[in-house]
Amino acid sequence: MNNKDHNRRELDAEKKSPRVLVMGGLGFIGSHLCRALLRCNYQVRIFDKLYGSRNLIHDIQEKVEIEEGDIEKPEDVLRSLKGIDIAIDLIHTTVPGSSMQDPAYDVHSNVVSCAKWLPLIKETDLIRLIYVSSGGTIYGVPKKYPVSEDHLTDPICSYGITKLAIEKYVAMFANLNKVEYRICRPSNVYGEGQHLNIGQGVIGVLLERALKRQPIEIWGDGTVCRDYLYIKDLVNGIMKLITHEGKGRVFNISTGEGYSLNDIISIIQNKLNVPLKVTYKRSRGFDVHVNILDNKRFKNETDWIPETEITEGIRRVYDWLNIFRSS
Repeated sequence: MNNKDHNRRELDAEKKSPRVLVMGGLGFIGSHLCRALLRCNYQVRIFDKLYGSRNLIHDIQEKVEIEEGDIEKPEDVLRSLKGIDIAIDLIHTTVPGSSMQDPAYDVHSNVVSCAKWLPLIKETDLIRLIYVSSGGTIYGVPKKYPVSEDHLTDPICSYGITKLAIEKYVAMFANLNKVEYRICRPSNVYGEGQHLNIGQGVIGVLLERALKRQPIEIWGDGTVCRDYLYIKDLVNGIMKLITHEGKGRVFNISTGEGYSLNDIISIIQNKLNVPLKVTYKRSRGFDVHVNILDNKRFKNETDWIPETEITEGIRRVYDWLNIFRSS
């Protein structure tokens, strides 16, 4: 019996709550994920950058362990993995726009960092590693819709390239060290708590500007179409991957439905009755025009379904922003 099998049997025999490390747990997705893990009685540790803001976890701060460190220092990551059964990696230092401004930084801070710490999982008791990739960028320009996990991966921005490279390193080092792994490729995630000043999260940005009565600039003619996934539906999907025992290793997590930017604007104006002043700018060359993901594999292997209809999700974000601004 190898060490991983021994740990797994010991964990089952003692019926202990698994110890989960959320890498990037102070952020948008991570904070929601930590709450879900606590509700299911997991022991939760967060690994995040030094002096990272804890505003998004203020209500659960005393219920989780927080390990501060630098993702570019493998010794920091190894320290955070001590005694951990399951690690969920959400850390990425760029977004699609910023990755194109400095591709070298994108590669160094993300791919090189992962290539430094991933070999060290052989020194841990890790049983499962879940990597959160990007369904919106790694496929590039789709050849057909919806885009399945078997579609050609040919990203057209640095962010997609680095995400794809990390997927390969995760799979390689997990297989070499007999650590189970799962990779999820979410579509465009939105929800309460999303950072709106980093060039990502169009729904939140539109709503915030509407509340501030600021004009909105759209790249292109507004026909760019995306598959928008509400944060709680993504988190429910990641939770499924913690206990997943099927044959799949790579999964799209998405609604399977596409909405253009003009559709989103129409929902905000006509269903939420929130006025918007929109102007259109020249499109960006690295934006895929249409991205709608096929979620059949994930649904079939986990019985997961997206529960949040787009208008209801947008309304929840709008209500949260209203409360946040008045607090």
